[in-house]
Amino acid sequence: MNITEFLLARIAEDEDRAKRAAFGWGDTWRTVSDDEDEWYMIRAEGKREVVGGEDIDVIRHIANQDPARVLAECAAKRVILAHYERHRENRDARRSPRALEVEDERAAQERRTQEARTRTAEVAVLALAGVYKEHPDYQREWALE
Repeated sequence: MNITEFLLARIAEDEDRAKRAAFGWGDTWRTVSDDEDEWYMIRAEGKREVVGGEDIDVIRHIANQDPARVLAECAAKRVILAHYERHRENRDARRSPRALEVEDERAAQERRTQEARTRTAEVAVLALAGVYKEHPDYQREWALE
């Protein structure tokens, strides 16, 4: 399993959990206000359902796990992975012996720019994978140094 496959599997798991939470509890979760110890869910039909709690920090954290926000985060991670894969594939094509043989200075600068973009994408993907470092499929070589 490569890092992209690993991350797509984790994203799918997160997405599934968010969809189940939205279906079971409500489409949108919000805290009532910053100084109240309640959070609420807005059901698909628009009905607000208040849920009590004791620890405002825990309540805010739960509300922050709004399924809609988690689903948007999953979509954003997929965009990062697509960008990474596109740059990785382009990098591999640029490294072919024939491509390097006919390279002029302008092409060399473009290659360096693309390599910097690829490295930036790699760092982003490694950082995303690090969130799941306790997962049994996580590989130590993905750790940022």
